[in-house]
Amino acid sequence: MKLTKKFLTSTMDIVQDIAYEAGEILLSYQKERHNLNVHSKGAEGIASEADISSEEYIIQELRSRFPKHDILSEENVEGVERKALYKKAQNADFCWVIDPLDGTNNFVNGLPIYAVSIALMAKGEVVVGVVYNPFSGECFFGAKDQGSYLIDFRINPLKKYTLKNNKNTKSMDECIFSPAPVFTEGSRFEVQLSSFKKNITGARAVRRLGSAALELCYVANKNFDGYWEQYLKPWDVAAAFLILQEAGVKVTDFDGRKFSPFKNSVIAAADPLHKKILGKISH
Repeated sequence: MKLTKKFLTSTMDIVQDIAYEAGEILLSYQKERHNLNVHSKGAEGIASEADISSEEYIIQELRSRFPKHDILSEENVEGVERKALYKKAQNADFCWVIDPLDGTNNFVNGLPIYAVSIALMAKGEVVVGVVYNPFSGECFFGAKDQGSYLIDFRINPLKKYTLKNNKNTKSMDECIFSPAPVFTEGSRFEVQLSSFKKNITGARAVRRLGSAALELCYVANKNFDGYWEQYLKPWDVAAAFLILQEAGVKVTDFDGRKFSPFKNSVIAAADPLHKKILGKISH
């Protein structure tokens, strides 16, 4: 299957519909959040029956429409060797990368900041991305060389806003950042905390929302000036990465190298601000 404009546009529309319906599933669960079954995934956080139901719906819909495509999803990788799994996903002709509920901690505590994240990769390159917050109705989406956009399903789903953020000349004291120190034991935490402190010093404000997919999209939409984090998973960032890229935001790893969802660090900010952040990062 060729990556024609028609294919990318129609796929983007299909995925928006799937994300919306998955969001309706999540909203129905949140009404009964006090009765949710939640289990720990160790260092990778928690999952709930809402995550599972959303994932099952998304996978069912994708398989019915794209039966030959591979699927990499957050809740179906437990107990599987990641390196081999990631390599298979990167080499596949087409592979869907899914986070059925990004921001589970927020969700189970009744905080309305969470998202459905769905991306399509072709030979390791992200070509379609959708990130949808069911509570707010914000739906960020894009496709390779087709731009990235925002619509609001709650207010006016027919009005589409173009995302453009390819230049940021603000001084640090004008910026709102969304950075993340990594809370692990030992010296790695100390290094991350030092980097965190250096980057937020002089900033106007810092906000941590608990949903990487949404926070990255908020950089594309200029709500945040910059975002950086380490040790995210492909399903956390794949869709948002495409949306950022199409909006003109510079996205690299902590070494300033080309980013991919399989890298273990990400910095997202428009130039020349990106360069300022990169210069302070240590890891």
